[in-house]
Amino acid sequence: MTTDADKAPASTIGITLGDPAGVGPDLVDIALARVPEARPVRLYGPDGLVERLARVHPGCVAVPTSSGLDGVVSGRYTAASGRASFLALQAAAADLADSRLGALVTGPIDKHSLSDAGVSHAGQTEFVAEACGVRRFAMMLAGPRLRVVLVTTHLALRDVPAAITQDAVFDAAWLAADHLSRFEAVAAPRIGVLGLNPHASDGGRFGDEEALVIAPAVARLREAGIDASGPLPADTAFHRAVEGAFDAVVAMYHDQGLGPLKLLHFTSAINVTLGLPRPRCAPDHGPAFDLAGTGRADPGSLVEALRFAARCR
Repeated sequence: MTTDADKAPASTIGITLGDPAGVGPDLVDIALARVPEARPVRLYGPDGLVERLARVHPGCVAVPTSSGLDGVVSGRYTAASGRASFLALQAAAADLADSRLGALVTGPIDKHSLSDAGVSHAGQTEFVAEACGVRRFAMMLAGPRLRVVLVTTHLALRDVPAAITQDAVFDAAWLAADHLSRFEAVAAPRIGVLGLNPHASDGGRFGDEEALVIAPAVARLREAGIDASGPLPADTAFHRAVEGAFDAVVAMYHDQGLGPLKLLHFTSAINVTLGLPRPRCAPDHGPAFDLAGTGRADPGSLVEALRFAARCR
């Protein structure tokens, strides 16, 4: 039997609504109106929500992944809303893995939904990567003027130095260059690799991670044909990147990279998973339960995510 999913053209963008009790459904509605070039689109989520959106927005097809909204309370996470968001993610990730989608935009979820579903993944990034059979992946946060790739993500600061290995630094930068050349038409990506310590250790005065780990990783990148620079002092590298010196910056830890990014792109940054066979991105915020149904949630990040998917599919 042939299903609608089997008929979906490879250029189709998938969108999950995220947690139905949060701002995701409202923001998807706004983004679809603002980014008509994204069509054709497949919408994954509770039946009533995706069917209503498909009726309102031509070129969109509803893919119901759960029935009804029993137990879903607008503005509050519940087991029912978590299950609905997980089922939508599961179905959309499977379609991305099977090449039924050209790109995927995942709406914001509460991470409790994954643990409540009995899976151990830290977030949607890890879940989608596993669904696509990918073990080598990284997270990139991107805005109009700055792209940041993270070597480590959600770790206590005391655990960061041990997690920074030559392979981890190499992979983050290599995946950034591969993504930019494959999906964003950057012919020869320039990658700036940050140091870990103040002033990139100032010749060893403030640590040795630069000499022992990061510099050898940068040398390997150059041997692999990637235009990589570093280790760079983080306090000046971001200015250089915004001025056009680099196409992406590789940061060693979460706040080193995301502080500057969010200063520039607080409402327009998106989360991109590097290393997948097809693009997956998400808005750079959570379900914002307190804003659900108020009309006050900023749609900028989800709009940018949909524009990214339309460009890169």
